[in-house]
Amino acid sequence: MAALKFSLLLLLLAFVKLKSSKAAHSCGIVDRLAGYVINAEETENVWPWHVAIYNSSNAYIAGGTIISDQFILTAAHVTFRNQNLPLRPYELHVVMGIKNLSSPQNYTRYGNVSRIIRYPEYNRDTMLNDLALLQLSEKIEFSMHICPICLWPVGGPSLEKLAEEQRGTVVGWGYTENSTISQVLREAEMSIIDFPTCAENTKSFQPLLTKGRNYCAGTRGEATVCRGDSGGGMYFMVGFKWYIRGIVNQGTPTQDTRYPCDPHKEVIFMDVPFYQKWVERHALPKQHNRLGLSECGMGKYEGDVERDVVKSPWIAHLFYRFWDRFNVSDCHGLLVHPEFVVTLARCIIDQPQRKLLYVVLGEETIGPDPYEENLDYALYAEITEKILHEQFKEEDFGYDVGLVHLKTRVDFSKEHIKPICLPSARDPVAYYEQLAWYRREDHPKPLTFSHLQEIRLESCIARYKRNGISASFDQLMCLQDCLFSSDVLANGTYTCHVMLEKVYCDIPLSGGPVYYTKHDGYDTYTYLAGMRAFGTANCTDRLNDVYSDMFEMGAWIERKIEENSLFIEEL
Repeated sequence: MAALKFSLLLLLLAFVKLKSSKAAHSCGIVDRLAGYVINAEETENVWPWHVAIYNSSNAYIAGGTIISDQFILTAAHVTFRNQNLPLRPYELHVVMGIKNLSSPQNYTRYGNVSRIIRYPEYNRDTMLNDLALLQLSEKIEFSMHICPICLWPVGGPSLEKLAEEQRGTVVGWGYTENSTISQVLREAEMSIIDFPTCAENTKSFQPLLTKGRNYCAGTRGEATVCRGDSGGGMYFMVGFKWYIRGIVNQGTPTQDTRYPCDPHKEVIFMDVPFYQKWVERHALPKQHNRLGLSECGMGKYEGDVERDVVKSPWIAHLFYRFWDRFNVSDCHGLLVHPEFVVTLARCIIDQPQRKLLYVVLGEETIGPDPYEENLDYALYAEITEKILHEQFKEEDFGYDVGLVHLKTRVDFSKEHIKPICLPSARDPVAYYEQLAWYRREDHPKPLTFSHLQEIRLESCIARYKRNGISASFDQLMCLQDCLFSSDVLANGTYTCHVMLEKVYCDIPLSGGPVYYTKHDGYDTYTYLAGMRAFGTANCTDRLNDVYSDMFEMGAWIERKIEENSLFIEEL
């Protein structure tokens, strides 16, 4: 009996350990029961994502932050020797799970750097765009003492709100009042300082200060960051999790020779959300794109200007044989994966009058029978299977999504054939862009560009019911045409005014896609938001077009690709 109890106890302990191990994988969660033990005394706070970066001489040089199981986020300038000569990966290593640099513990771990990824427009003269990623040669084994922090949440507090409501935490082993590296990790709470005040008080930052890319914080004499704190993060708790908002870029030297840094002056931080898409693309590809493809939806960032013409190398059209007499393109598709094109379920459901022949990629115009043109740059992809959402009903409108599985993987090296991104989170956007082929356009049909704005689904449903149309609106979104304006909102985005006097004559082919675009200051990334499921068929109906919501459908798309892809392990 005693042996049985002992076995059950061991099993329970193993379960608790497993549960604790799984919990440790969650970002931004601190286990206060763990602590760091130094000289037999338990420290008050734990920062399990903060790491020490060492050079090849085994000298401490900077801090960094764990953001995934293989990547450390830090400042680009710490990856140079004397701000001039770039260090090589083998010249750096990181120490994780440590509080006292001179007293590593049994849970302290060491990681060799296999790759340094510097932000492509880092300026060594002004230290603008001061970010870098260190890729470790082996994956990090997370524990109570070593785990990642979260990147800034979608729709999280703005800098202005943070300045009003809370202070951030900065930790590091930087210079102390004695002008020596601190052996014990120290922390300070800092307040965000508004941009004009920072620019006025700290003239030395003037070449570097760029609103949106960086920000200032300070303590007004209580404490400050100094040499050796570079590359560390500024953390905020949002909704019971810790998130990284900034990366220590530089502090202000003091004129007082007794102290290395001036605690009365501001410190400048790189603002991580501005660069977050770049960070996600390299270090967290599943956050960048639901399917984990890092090279998706890419274009060149040209500043915060509205684009008049949008290239769309991910757009496809479905090419059918009707009544066994003529060929026609009648639906849109979007390339999301080397093997899969997403479209509407009603575009690929079996019907006696039509047969789906090919998915055509790489074309910007379509004719009455594009196959007859035999264009060299177009790809006529053969089909191996069609996958419809299990809850789709042809007589209804909800769950209208499907996948076309291509017979051969698509080569993404061609500039005119690329995949679009699928969002892994619901991004707040002021308006959407549509680039589609329209039914009433003459052949050859060009891609036509327009803007749309989301309206409340409840209002849309009510309008349809008043017109005698009652159907399921599951997994759908309702959009209305809008007129783009040069007016800029407080958050830096443009406005798009709803067109009240819309003439509903232009009808895109089924599945007309709507997009939105994000950027990281260097590249742009286009995301698929929806595909037109149904709407008005004439110019008199005052009804809005309804789109299948691709964020809501994202989990289904991801699951079906994982289940049916022949080469998923290569991604």
